[in-house]
Amino acid sequence: MDKLQTLAEAAGISSSYIDKTGKTHETTDDVRRFFLNAMGLPANNNAEIESSLKKVTSQPLLKDTVAFFTGENIEFELNGNGTYQLSLYDENKNIIWQQESHDKNLISIHTPLTTGYYTLTATQDNQIKATSLLVYAPTLCYQPSYIKNKDHLYGISLMLYALRSKNSLGIGDFGDLSEIIKHTAANGGDIVGINPLGVMSPYTLPSPLFNALKGDVSPYRSLSRLFINYAYLDLRSEPDFQNSAEVQMTIKKPEVQNEIKRLNDSDNVIYAAALQLKLRLLGMMYEHFLAENSLMRHKAFHEYKQQKGSELNNLCLFETLLEVNSKEPFWRLWPNELNDINSPATQSFRDLNQKRIDFFAYCHWLADKQVKSVQALAKSLGMKIGLYADMPIGAASNGAEVWENPSAYVLETGIGAPADPMRPRGQSWGFTPYHPQILAQQHYAPFIRLARENMQYAGALRIDHAMGLRRLFWGFFTADNPVVQGCYVYYDIKVLTAILALESNRAKCLLIGEDLGTVPEGFREYMAEHGLLSYKVFFRQKEKDGTFIPPKEYMYMSLSQSSTHDQATSYGFWKNEDIEVFKQCGLYVNYEQYQANLSGRRQDRINMIKAFAKEGILTAPMQKKMQETVETGENIPEDIEKIINIYGASTNSALYLVRLCDIYTQTKLDNAPGTIDEYANWRLKLKYNIEDIKAKQVFSNILADIKAHRPK
Repeated sequence: MDKLQTLAEAAGISSSYIDKTGKTHETTDDVRRFFLNAMGLPANNNAEIESSLKKVTSQPLLKDTVAFFTGENIEFELNGNGTYQLSLYDENKNIIWQQESHDKNLISIHTPLTTGYYTLTATQDNQIKATSLLVYAPTLCYQPSYIKNKDHLYGISLMLYALRSKNSLGIGDFGDLSEIIKHTAANGGDIVGINPLGVMSPYTLPSPLFNALKGDVSPYRSLSRLFINYAYLDLRSEPDFQNSAEVQMTIKKPEVQNEIKRLNDSDNVIYAAALQLKLRLLGMMYEHFLAENSLMRHKAFHEYKQQKGSELNNLCLFETLLEVNSKEPFWRLWPNELNDINSPATQSFRDLNQKRIDFFAYCHWLADKQVKSVQALAKSLGMKIGLYADMPIGAASNGAEVWENPSAYVLETGIGAPADPMRPRGQSWGFTPYHPQILAQQHYAPFIRLARENMQYAGALRIDHAMGLRRLFWGFFTADNPVVQGCYVYYDIKVLTAILALESNRAKCLLIGEDLGTVPEGFREYMAEHGLLSYKVFFRQKEKDGTFIPPKEYMYMSLSQSSTHDQATSYGFWKNEDIEVFKQCGLYVNYEQYQANLSGRRQDRINMIKAFAKEGILTAPMQKKMQETVETGENIPEDIEKIINIYGASTNSALYLVRLCDIYTQTKLDNAPGTIDEYANWRLKLKYNIEDIKAKQVFSNILADIKAHRPK
């Protein structure tokens, strides 16, 4: 092995990977150098490689972060010379263990510990020479009673922005979600899955009047994954909306009513216009809040700001900066040192704009209260889980998380997926990856906060692309190649999993690891060992010969669905909708790949019929209808959603969800992965408003079918 490869592997860069087809891909030296340089480890010549290798392989006095699960021996290495005073502090900064140690050796802690975070220090000559984070975690992520009892629950999943009602202001909100919660609970459901709720800004979105169906509006790429998007606020329910004379006068103006009607009648969310409308009203609401000077509410707002600390203040500062620099939404191109949170220019801006910063804090405070109220409503209705939230795997490169702590990320690269038969150009998701070594040096503080904040308002949490706990595909593009270049980079799976186990038990939040795609060997077994549910999507649950896995063979520790937001709906799958969209978007390298996917989908339809027939859930007329359309998929059988849900509900999975858009026969994709301007992603609204959903029997009938076929 040459020194460049040795350096790359020491930095976590893989030397090869095996794709879905079983083919091995070797990492090239050009890719190694690109990523090493991006990580701050120069590798352009032998001298640089030697210097970087020494930096990466040198043994620190204490490892930056160590993790142990309950029952394990707590042992760590001290790599130093001389005598050191070792001290272990709990989260209240109390010393609970001390020992004097001489030279390099293996240290064991025999003092009984409760699960939690501990700070380990090595002191010499009255100076702290090294500090380490010790994570002591339960072996299993939170295991609620319904999992221990092997219950089989069910519910729905939805895109919150897609909801519409007579009270909407252009985008689905927490009031709409509350109505869906009530309707789901009334039909026996225990869970409602939602898209990520991270913060969005109208200044990073396309113009409200021009190219409203282009531009990046992904809920997975937000300004911050730590706070709640005020776009989802149900403004009408807030006292500052109801009691503000200015708000009431404004909302009644004909031009405002016409704008609300335009936004509500649109089949797609017009994000910039909807957010600007809400910002305008929120500004009036904030002025009313200040003028009202309610001691109780002002105290609650102050406590929220205190609790959320610098992260909230930094986000609101970032949002205020974004307003001023609205023509340049990427912070790295901002002027006057404003792209550096610690610069004098940024600090001066903070001082001069504190009222606007507090305004954004007010918006997030309201959103935080409302989403927690939705979860409280779900629990009051007897739902065992309530909200099932979604935590994106990466931070948006143009967001506040990266801006406030750029050293924790590798700015010159992105997260995605390698080329595969379905998406032969590969995928770039617009995320900036954590720097593995810097994350450890920062004692995983960004990840701990991320996990904690995303678990605070939900009974279950989906870890998007959970393989990122072990490795992420880092990618980049070159001018002469349309296929993404890159390789996998490894992280400390034990530390990351220990953090999730500790935080999930503290929050009493069930965890689901989204394990679709190229999965490392042994990864699913590791997830199961630590109590994370697997993620099963019917259309992808196939044997090697392409036949569908029978319901009884689904593992209990899993959540199953027929489809997801990144794939075709049930109706769209039958109709080849995703394949046609990928073709229109230019995602195939050649026509042969498109034809191969059409042929594969034809076989999928044949295998679906076989699977349904084998389970005895096809009537003769229904089977005939399906067989008549199996060749092209053009005429979708009317009852296909009923059949798919009976099959899915019969699985042994602990949880089964049906997408709300599937209940209402949507064929269009919510999202075509790997595209931004080529396809109108993350905008499509439901065909029916909530009043119609509650008035008609379609929803109740589907959930009744599911309930009847869940294993007892």
